[in-house]
Amino acid sequence: MKKILLPLLLCLLLPCTALAAKADAVPRLDLAGLTDLLAKNKGKVVMLNFFATWCPPCRAEIPELVKMHKKYAGKDVAIISLSVDEKADVVPPFVRQMGMDYPVYMAGRDITRAFQVSSIPHNAFYSRDGQLVLSEPGVADAEIMEMVFKKLLSAQ
Repeated sequence: MKKILLPLLLCLLLPCTALAAKADAVPRLDLAGLTDLLAKNKGKVVMLNFFATWCPPCRAEIPELVKMHKKYAGKDVAIISLSVDEKADVVPPFVRQMGMDYPVYMAGRDITRAFQVSSIPHNAFYSRDGQLVLSEPGVADAEIMEMVFKKLLSAQ
């Protein structure tokens, strides 16, 4: 009886575990998907933040992104992070640990090529009309983000 019960229990548990893992996964985004996402956020200032879980400057920058996300909630600012990690399974626990309560995606290689991401962190800012106004490597500290958000929010 035990020989039959154990495999039966395993068969019942495995699909649930697989579904739970899938629900916890960070969605993959290609350039077409990013273009759609940016179109959906037209009318907002959008910041794209390219990062990796293993990157010390990224780890230092993310708490500032979390603070800015809270500060600009409801003020037509969207912060979107794009992971360039090779292994997608390391990203969900990192997102939880860092308190990243804004959209996070796995960036396809076509996106990193389009933005010429050669080092991380790399940040790109879009104006309300959907135009890319700034895209460069390096840490964007709170002062820089504040300056760019205010300038782009006040632009007509």
